[in-house]
Amino acid sequence: MNKSCFFLTLFVLLVFACGSPKAVVLPSEPALTDTISTPLASALTDTILPPLAPAAAPEKAEESFVIVDEGEENGPFLPPEIPPTVYAPFLLRNETPAPPLPKASNSCHLAVEVRNYDGADGCGLLLETDAGNLFLVGVPPRGAPLETGTRLSIGFEYMNNYDGQECGNADAIIRITCKRLLRVSSGLPRPILCESYDKPAQWLVSLARDYSATYITRFPWKEGRFVYLMESPFGQYLYDCRGYLICKPRKNCLGFVEDITKGVIIYEG
Repeated sequence: MNKSCFFLTLFVLLVFACGSPKAVVLPSEPALTDTISTPLASALTDTILPPLAPAAAPEKAEESFVIVDEGEENGPFLPPEIPPTVYAPFLLRNETPAPPLPKASNSCHLAVEVRNYDGADGCGLLLETDAGNLFLVGVPPRGAPLETGTRLSIGFEYMNNYDGQECGNADAIIRITCKRLLRVSSGLPRPILCESYDKPAQWLVSLARDYSATYITRFPWKEGRFVYLMESPFGQYLYDCRGYLICKPRKNCLGFVEDITKGVIIYEG
């Protein structure tokens, strides 16, 4: 009994001496700034541990662009420059003196062009010679009426007794006694100034488009003039430099040209 009490008492004492078990907590590693004095910590921070800068974005490789002017090679191309049509000027007697009058004859010997002077002096149709004379026709001629733009060969006589309206721009009043058509009307309001076109003027380009012409070739012509041959799906058309039609399809218009080796292509459609 005494031994059991002794051991019981010893056990109680051991329990009170040891107490209840406690969880063991390991201390965390002290920071560098917690163990070093404040001045030294700031110095180390400035020298040993500089603040990390934000990571810079990777540099992109510079892209080089080559500008290619595709229009220079592949088009679209600007339309070629078309020179305007140059018309022969109207003759005005108050500005230019009249040349000597030609001799009258009943034979068709004098070449004239029918021009409409309504817009210039109000005289209407006048016959203009190559020398620069202007004739008013006092009596309508037989046959087809005069048509603006045609070229005729006429015989005539001067009229001394004329009762019609006077025209101060005419050099003389005539009666036509003989008339022969040399060239049909050019279809233009005035004859064209005869030029050697390196680039076709507007009147030639307009004709080429009407005929769907693929080429216009320039050839030398009589008296230092020129003719223009148009090649089209319908055939050949030959115009002189004044805009008069010399030859049209169903004829070999190239046969009218004296020297075909001197042809110069001035238009490609």
